[in-house]
Amino acid sequence: MKRLALWLAALALYGAAPAQAGPKVQAAAQDPSGLVRMADGRLLAPDIARIVQRGELVVSMLAVDNPPFFSVKNGELVGTDIDIAQLVGKELGVTVRYDRSPKTYDGVAEMVAAGQADLGISRLARTLKRAQSLHFSNPYLRLPHALLINRIRFAELAGDRPLQQVVRDYTGSLGVLGASSWEEFGRRNFPKAKLTSYPNWVDAVEAVKKGDVVAVYRGELEVMQLFKDDPSLALTLRTVTFSDLESLLSVIVGIHDPTLLSFVNELIAQRPVQAITSRGLKPVK
Repeated sequence: MKRLALWLAALALYGAAPAQAGPKVQAAAQDPSGLVRMADGRLLAPDIARIVQRGELVVSMLAVDNPPFFSVKNGELVGTDIDIAQLVGKELGVTVRYDRSPKTYDGVAEMVAAGQADLGISRLARTLKRAQSLHFSNPYLRLPHALLINRIRFAELAGDRPLQQVVRDYTGSLGVLGASSWEEFGRRNFPKAKLTSYPNWVDAVEAVKKGDVVAVYRGELEVMQLFKDDPSLALTLRTVTFSDLESLLSVIVGIHDPTLLSFVNELIAQRPVQAITSRGLKPVK
């Protein structure tokens, strides 16, 4: 009976053993300082060591292209946000993998908050909602806000009032991108507006074209790009940009990665960036 018990115990241990041994990775040692000593002798903060040991920086990014920030051209991801991600990877000595499974901007942030990505870089603005579960890097770009307005619907709303008065006390319908910073910006900056959320920018633009909403709210860059692509839109649409409303674009970092945040901030500080300046409140006629 005793032999049987020993045999069963041995069998259990054998069955628990892995069928195939995985690749041997030399584990880094924890230093008394709290830093991690790498195989090459370097001492790194735990959040940096995690990425270096993995050999890969995982970046969460929106599934839909948003040039000039990130888009696929000739089979390759390019854009200002891609440049930042690649620079982080280069300085850490690792490759960069972009996870583009998120369907919304909030989804990009949530992926980082859940620890499924090291960074979120996806034309992401700082919001109070995101600040409750994530860290923001210092801004790497400032983008003025703008309204894309249906001329006929706006004239009906304005009556004899001047444009500035109508915009500053806006009470009409306003389209915004759903699950994005624009929902928060819309509620905060136009508290009297009737907000309608759209799943993507194409649907929002189509809505204002048809007059389903009086205006849509987004960054000046995206709004002005519409007129650049199709100048005939100026016949039915107009735009207003703001000097006192802007999005601060930042890299999103998890709350448990303070050294990674500091590293990204230093990288941004040393990176030459041509800022997009505000242009004041002015209509395109």
